[in-house]
Amino acid sequence: MVSKRFALAALAGFVAIAAFACTTEKIVEVTVEREVVRTVQVEVPVEVEREVVREVEVEVPVEIEVEKEVIREVAVEVPVEVEKEVIREVEVEVPVEVEREVIREVEVEVPVEVEKEVVREVQVEVTRTVVEIATATPIPTATPLPIVAIEPAPQPNHDYGEIRVAVFNIAPGVGLGSAQAPVEAMQYWGVGEGLFAVDDDGRTVGKLALDWELASDLSMATINLREDVVFHDGFGGFTADDVVFTMNDSNANTNPTSIHGQAGDFAAIFDETVKVDDYTVQFNFTEGGFDPRWNGNFLNEQAQGTAFFSKAAHDQNGVDWLRENIVSTGPFEVVEWVQDDRAVLASVDYDHWFANPEIQTLRFTEVPEPSTRVAFLRTGDVDIADAVPLKDIRPLVESGFKAESITRSGRVHQVIFSGNYWEENHARTGEPLNRTGSGYCVHDLPWVGCNIPGKQPGDMEEARDVRWALAKAIDRELLVETILDGFGTVGSIEYVDTTASYFKDEWLIPYNPDEALEHMANTAWPTARFPIGIWTGGELGGSSGTNAELNDAIAGMWKELWPEMDLQVFKSAYSIIRPSLVGRTNTIPYAGDCDEGSTAIPFDWPHGLTETSFTRGGFGCGIEIPAIADTFKAVAIEGDPVERIRLNTELVDYLYDQMIFAGTVQVPVLTVYNPNAIAEWVGTSSAFAGSNEFENIKLVQR
Repeated sequence: MVSKRFALAALAGFVAIAAFACTTEKIVEVTVEREVVRTVQVEVPVEVEREVVREVEVEVPVEIEVEKEVIREVAVEVPVEVEKEVIREVEVEVPVEVEREVIREVEVEVPVEVEKEVVREVQVEVTRTVVEIATATPIPTATPLPIVAIEPAPQPNHDYGEIRVAVFNIAPGVGLGSAQAPVEAMQYWGVGEGLFAVDDDGRTVGKLALDWELASDLSMATINLREDVVFHDGFGGFTADDVVFTMNDSNANTNPTSIHGQAGDFAAIFDETVKVDDYTVQFNFTEGGFDPRWNGNFLNEQAQGTAFFSKAAHDQNGVDWLRENIVSTGPFEVVEWVQDDRAVLASVDYDHWFANPEIQTLRFTEVPEPSTRVAFLRTGDVDIADAVPLKDIRPLVESGFKAESITRSGRVHQVIFSGNYWEENHARTGEPLNRTGSGYCVHDLPWVGCNIPGKQPGDMEEARDVRWALAKAIDRELLVETILDGFGTVGSIEYVDTTASYFKDEWLIPYNPDEALEHMANTAWPTARFPIGIWTGGELGGSSGTNAELNDAIAGMWKELWPEMDLQVFKSAYSIIRPSLVGRTNTIPYAGDCDEGSTAIPFDWPHGLTETSFTRGGFGCGIEIPAIADTFKAVAIEGDPVERIRLNTELVDYLYDQMIFAGTVQVPVLTVYNPNAIAEWVGTSSAFAGSNEFENIKLVQR
């Protein structure tokens, strides 16, 4: 029997480290019928009808049957133009039922005698089936940690009106989507804005989009744009031309050379974006590619969307200029941007349509080492630090700093067993995939199951044993107690939150070294004498910090059980590994959350887009699993949330059995800031941003 507890410092000693050189949510399908009849001048006799618009908004799954009889009688004696508009809205929110009626009437004054208008409505009993939609439970924002400050935080040592932020990375400062414009500044730091955003309750609402309509056959969405939005640097107003330019430049379907962060995601669901008029655009969905997250995720500034760039700036200055200059629409504009060094933003000098920040200057500095970010906080050189290791949270709060989940989310850290490219045909087009070109089944990698007929018989089951052996060798509770300093919880597998009401205990991965040894003994590598690596990086701390510490500890656990394992923890910038993820050639187990491991993502959403061939041409997580693709397609077009949950539950059962990715812990996303500089900071729920809504920061008065 192998000991369950051991010193993590000793475990890390086993690791050969190599560096690369280079709301409860409630959803319903609602049918809205709209009758519009417009009256124009006619010869007598004439009948004038009213325009009646009824909208029913239901935030929970309900089944409603309504029968209405409407009788209208209108008589006039002279030629007349009468236009009336009646709008009735009924909003139902379980467990409270609310009915609201708003009537707006506009009449043209003409000599007319209207005898009477009779509107009679017959309402029948409505039968509702109330279903609770189980969603992930986000960490509340602005909830004080149960830690008492024993000393005050330092006073900021810079001018009032300036906020300084230490971040682990400053991305390339480009103002072109296809050149991979920095998502942090574009969406989370306030330089750009999305068509959609998230409200305080986590619901999708319009931002640059004024309103929108989804075609009944799910072939397209028509979006009406705001008309009061302007670009920075005097490049004019925001119009449909800018949306068309940005989307078609960024989308790998319309621009195969795009390296936009969502180039592949866009390609999976969007065809060409088309201008309807100056303030109306049409988003065409790919055949069979409709995704109900199209506006809640892929065009949302708090998710994986995009900011929008000026076509006028492109036409006037060209692509090369946009690669060095950022022009967008947010409440902050770029003053200076130096990749891997600093970014200086300033609040715009005009009345912004959405927000006028109290902050005058927002200065971001790249500080890769977490310990240095902490040191800058303590000296008052910076006011905010992101990706602070959880082991440093308690001492900082005791020193008077605030640590809050600004975006109300947590991340599921997991080990994805990359190289398992099991899909034979493209999930969207059905065309055969070139899997051998990715190196799949070329080498006998112990954790990779080869499902090519005639090659390596029995390999699928053997690889499954290896994956289960590695998964059961991880002591998740010890990771929470030590690396996370008691914050967070144990993890399971991607797509699920172990603290949510829908979670099943049988999805927990046991720590059982004896069974881990038995699994490995069933394979061709009973002593695990094979080379394997773990790549670390990403938003949980880059090549250092919490993510790296977790991977070092996991590697130590593996080495304790299997000393002959040739194990390396690769630490590099994301840009180093990205080409192999896009090209589907990566076979190094990938440690991170892979776009899906956020506790803020509703469970009934379709999952795993980047773990399928849907996103070929863009980012992928090193695996392509047919069951994920099939379930994604089924959930994407399913209107019943209960059925969506059932389908996703079956998928989780399958992925748990195969152990394609082994969750380890759930890491709360906490941002640390100095309360002597910042009096209040209310962010927005986000599955991806560590911090956001800098325009909402209220400064401490000096």
